Amino acid sequence: MLLEEDRLLLYSKNQGVTLREEKAMPNISMLDIEDVKNSKLGPFVKKSLRHRAPDPAFHCMLGHNPDLSKAMYIAWGTVFNTGVVDHKLKEIIRVQLSRSADCNY
Repeated sequence: MLLEEDRLLLYSKNQGVTLREEKAMPNISMLDIEDVKNSKLGPFVKKSLRHRAPDPAFHCMLGHNPDLSKAMYIAWGTVFNTGVVDHKLKEIIRVQLSRSADCNY
């Protein structure tokens, strides 16, 4: 039985269509930016604001788990600010991955 927040997805297989139930993804509450600035993530938020990337909302979403937020920020910085691949190409790849995942962020 499907609840209101559930969705039905249709998947075409070689000769037919399969019906599958999928639970809707829960929403993550955004933390207040001022609270995040006053936490141990404060330096990362300030750096995000100074460099205009990533969006400070990144920390407001992941700030529920500060260690994860910090690790993701460091990984993001490594991927986007180091290496030999041109930054414009990295940005194109980021946008394409986002679109393929139906992510509007």
